[in-house]
Amino acid sequence: MVTSVSEVEEALYLLERDWVAVQEEEQVKITKPKIGIMVEVPSVLLQIDEFAELVDFFSVGSNDLTQYLLAVDRNNPRVGNLYDAMHPAVLRALNQLGQQAYGLQFPISICGELGGEPLGVLTLAAMGFNSFSMNHSNLAKIKWLLRRIDLAELRLLLPDVLACQSPKQVRVLVQRFLDQKQLLNQLRA
Repeated sequence: MVTSVSEVEEALYLLERDWVAVQEEEQVKITKPKIGIMVEVPSVLLQIDEFAELVDFFSVGSNDLTQYLLAVDRNNPRVGNLYDAMHPAVLRALNQLGQQAYGLQFPISICGELGGEPLGVLTLAAMGFNSFSMNHSNLAKIKWLLRRIDLAELRLLLPDVLACQSPKQVRVLVQRFLDQKQLLNQLRA
């Protein structure tokens, strides 16, 4: 997990060194790949501008980021019930990150369970995220849902979502939106 700018700088130095060495040894030109980082720990959120100067894209690891933002071990049965990616603090952090990436004109994607669950992907889409990594079993349902949603209307819902005080309130609000669009029952089926 990336936690500091110096880690990325060191990795980039090693990649550059080896990229040059392979080209020299093999007498071939190799296109340098795009380099990105996973945003999985809160410290990265607070230095996103510095990271953006070093890499080509971000991908948010929503499972780990949620765990570390909420200080909850999602695999611990004694506290695992406190882990919830729809927690308002998690959503506010993701929204802030999305706005920063947009302002920097920087590619950002989501991986983890949040991007594969209908309520989560709608919330993320309202924030401007448009690239989601998910389990293939969720793909058809998410594509079906996104094709039936007007993003402009969804974005109007975002301030109310971000003002919620609990994950339950967030879910009720997004479900109500889906129900108004007559999509909730179809989605459940």
